[in-house]
Order: sequence, then C-alpha cells, then structure tokens
Amino acid sequence: MIHLRTPRGLKVPVPEEPREDPSPRFALEDGEGIRQYYRQNGYVVIGGLIDRDDCVGLRALWDRSVKPSRDFIYRQATAKAERHVFNAQGWVMNPILNLQSVDPQRYPDFRRFAVERILTARRLVDAFKLLLDEPPKIVQSMYFEGNSATWEHQDSYYLDSEHVGSMAAAWIALEDIAPSAGRFFVCPRSHRIDLGRQSFRTNIADNHEAYIQMVVGKMRELDLPIRAPCLRQGDVLLWNAWTIHGSLDSQDAAHSRSSVTCHAIPQSHRFLQLQTRLMKLDLVTVNGVGIHCPKDLGRARNRVIFHFETSHPKAFYWAKRTGIRWLFRLKWLFRLKRPSHGAAGAVAGGS
Repeated sequence: MIHLRTPRGLKVPVPEEPREDPSPRFALEDGEGIRQYYRQNGYVVIGGLIDRDDCVGLRALWDRSVKPSRDFIYRQATAKAERHVFNAQGWVMNPILNLQSVDPQRYPDFRRFAVERILTARRLVDAFKLLLDEPPKIVQSMYFEGNSATWEHQDSYYLDSEHVGSMAAAWIALEDIAPSAGRFFVCPRSHRIDLGRQSFRTNIADNHEAYIQMVVGKMRELDLPIRAPCLRQGDVLLWNAWTIHGSLDSQDAAHSRSSVTCHAIPQSHRFLQLQTRLMKLDLVTVNGVGIHCPKDLGRARNRVIFHFETSHPKAFYWAKRTGIRWLFRLKWLFRLKRPSHGAAGAVAGGS
C-alpha cells in the first residue's frame, strides 16, 4: 500500500496489489451483486469487461494517428480546442473530449474503433443496463494517456440525466493502471450527499473553484473514505453521477494511465447540462446504442465554428463565458420569482 493525495491534498491509501484492495471485483454475470453494491456504495468494479485485444487496438490507433497530430482537438479539462500538451515522458497530458466527435477525416480509424469496439461494446452496454434499469445513451467520452489529476467533484455539477442522479459513468482501463500512475478515486456512499445546485456562489462561469472547495470541505467534514481501486487492462469502474470522485495527483515517470471514460443516461431520459438546461442530443445509433456526438467535426457547420474558435480563441471563449454567465443569472432570477414546492432536495439516484 502506498499513500498519495487528491488534487486538493486529501490523503488516499492506494493498494499496490488486488489483495490489498477493499473494493471487490465483480464478474458481469453476477448482475444482482453488481446492482446491490452500486446502489449501496455509488460505484462498482467489474473485472475483464472490455476485451484486452480491443484495449490494445485502441492504444495502437492512438499512437499511430492521434498522438503524432499537431492539430487542435477538444479537451476534457477545458472543453476548449487545444493542441497536445506533453510531459517529460512524452505522454499527452490534456485528455481528449468526445472520441465520437473527433475529425473523421483526420482520425477515421481511431474514431470508428473507439465508438464500435469500446463505447458501444456489448458487455459495457450490458453493465450500463444493470445500473440504469434500461438501455443507455452515451452522452460523453474522454481519452486519457498521461497521469493528469482531476479535481474532486460530482459529475452532476457538469452533466446528468433530467432525473438528477440517474446518470452512470465508466472508467475503462486500457492498460494495467500502476498504483502511482494517477489512479481514479471514489468516495463510497457519497452518492447519498446532495450538494445542491449551481448558484451565484458556485457556478462554473464565475466560481468553479468555490464549488471544488465546497466538495473538498464536505469530504473533510464527513471524513469520507477514499478508495483508488486496482484496475487491470479491460477492467471497468462504474460510478453514479452524485458519487464524489476524481483522479490522483501523480507524475509517475515510469507509467502512463491509458484509459477511456464515458457517461450514459437511461434511453428514455433527456440530457441535463450544467444543471441549467436540457440539451437536444445529436444522436447516431451504433451497435443498437444511441451515442451523442456534440461538436461533431464530421458536420460542415461544426467545422466552421471550430475554425473560428481556433482562429479567434479570445473572442470566442469570452463570448461563450459571457453567455454561460447570463444563462445562470436568468435561471437564478427565474427561480427566485417562482414559488418553491420543495423540489430542491432531490434524492440521488441509485440509492
């Protein structure tokens, strides 16, 4: 067992071997065990869910076509179009956002393989069905190579089902994730904690750091346990939209943490973004699964926007930030004028 810290300094015991890991690993065939553990703890680990050959195949396509690129690609941490940022080991440190939307002309094989063999893999879809109680719609995905840290948060702050707390997500290990490689961490049972909705004090446009500190403060106040499960190639960790989680702050010089993350909502639900607006999904169907393709660079309109965004980034992101700020203000004013019916205390899904 080694000890690392979360991005905001909380200590985490990190198991080096499966025998040290307090998080049990389930087989997909144990559907009832998976459901019960997920509903009680807000997360679950399923062993060998993704075929190892597919993990190897996606990494090979990454190395061959995406990693050498010097083009702009949308990124997970900022949602902005950026070029790769490399660390001293040559690993890409700014993860890619939405593999299903990357430019199909520049990265056709990578995009197709990611969508057909990973995001809509039959066994992953079956796991989501167990947790969502109906077929999933994939609403977001990401690709990680370097061991970049992700701050403590609940996904629901950024995206969720219209039935708040109903979304589930999956972290897919494309390689054996070393204990010092910036592992994913979760707080068991934290999906039962309602941190409220974005407000003037915690909204993403003006006070994102205040929101993160609120999450960290709650973790300290309740002395929440933190787990960083062992994941081998093909293993998948799934968690609830309200489960507090992130990835550990580590710059391991020997190990990358190649992985894919995706988020799914029940097929019958609408998609909620930033706790303020219901979004119309740009869906395509692959292997019988609906997958949302935001900012799909296979579409001419999105390529025009992308060109302006990368040519005039200051003006574009100022306008975007201003729009988000006014959206929150209008929503907040509407809430103040609307009579309350006690709906603010919604219970987290999956519990």
